[in-house]
Amino acid sequence: MTVSFDSARRILAVLTGLAIPISTALTNILCPLILLLILAEGEYKKKFNTLRQHPIVILAMLLFIIMLIGFFHTPVSFLEAGLLLDKYREFLYILLFILVFRDSQSRQWGLYAFIGAMTITLFLSYLMAITGWQIGKGTPEMPFVFKTYITQSLLMALAAYFLAVQYWKGKQSWKWLFALWILLAIYNIIFMSEGRTGYLVLFCLIFLFFYQLYHLRGVLIGSIVLIVLSILAYHFSDVLRQRVDNVSESVQSYQEGQVHNSAELRLDFLNKSLTLVAQKPFFGHGTGSFSSKYKELEEKQGMNNTTNPHNEYLMIAVQWGLIGVGVFIALLYMMWKRSYDLKTQSALMAQGLVVTIAVGCLVNSLWLDNTEGHIFAYLIGVFYGGLKINDE
Repeated sequence: MTVSFDSARRILAVLTGLAIPISTALTNILCPLILLLILAEGEYKKKFNTLRQHPIVILAMLLFIIMLIGFFHTPVSFLEAGLLLDKYREFLYILLFILVFRDSQSRQWGLYAFIGAMTITLFLSYLMAITGWQIGKGTPEMPFVFKTYITQSLLMALAAYFLAVQYWKGKQSWKWLFALWILLAIYNIIFMSEGRTGYLVLFCLIFLFFYQLYHLRGVLIGSIVLIVLSILAYHFSDVLRQRVDNVSESVQSYQEGQVHNSAELRLDFLNKSLTLVAQKPFFGHGTGSFSSKYKELEEKQGMNNTTNPHNEYLMIAVQWGLIGVGVFIALLYMMWKRSYDLKTQSALMAQGLVVTIAVGCLVNSLWLDNTEGHIFAYLIGVFYGGLKINDE
């Protein structure tokens, strides 16, 4: 019976890793199935002891508890607050995936499942661009497939980084294939996507990779590589140049309440969200309050309304204050700190995940988004499910 449960758990883990970057509907089916399997396995005391000692689980639970406390001082109905809280259920899924990926084989399969899903995405993206077929959500000129161009470019950058680590530490016979995949992914992000989040995350991961390779010397080497890559990308990639110029011009021309493009709109969101944070800096306005409080400002100042500031730190700060932001940053810090307790490859990839979350959340509310939130929880399980905690 135990063997059957283990096999079912690994199969569901692989299917979930394949599903998250491809299908929201399938993801929302598989995650509850995993929960049912975990409950059916039994051994509740052992699982409880694993979770209560796991430092990442503790911080994820603490953040979710803060979100629950936010129900007591929110200006919106419990229903509206509950709908918002449901979008942050991925913090609870961290517990689920920690239990799913408790053995090395499932962790290995889980990582390959995610890379496999991104390989399918990369292939179809190039197929769309080359043939002109309308395969996915994008167009042959802008070939994003299963998800938005923002999500695809971010996950592509993360998968490329994982394979770069595999390339560095992997077997010689596979290195050429990894190198080809990485080059195709980088080209896809820089020349075939409008995702500025992908650009930013990719460049940060490149810098991190050289730092991991050469430590202090890597800072210099990584800086040189990024300067050269930035110049080449800006010169040869029309789409990247337009998106970068758009940001530069928007910063220079931005006036409060007057927006003409997405970059200026984001600046307006940033400005007004900081105003809301300043009103209740420590405990925030309560769970689900962002839309309501932002609408109040919109009515007073005649600005553009939004339900999302496109910045996870601000989204947390407005609703749960600096206390919530502090716990979220503590979660990222703990992930980075405990990465050093992992084996070399897992440690390096886990650090890449931390950088992706930390940087990506500066320009998007990634945990609020279904795909990003699920894949972050999933990969936390992949890397930290085997974390040794018995000695604590």
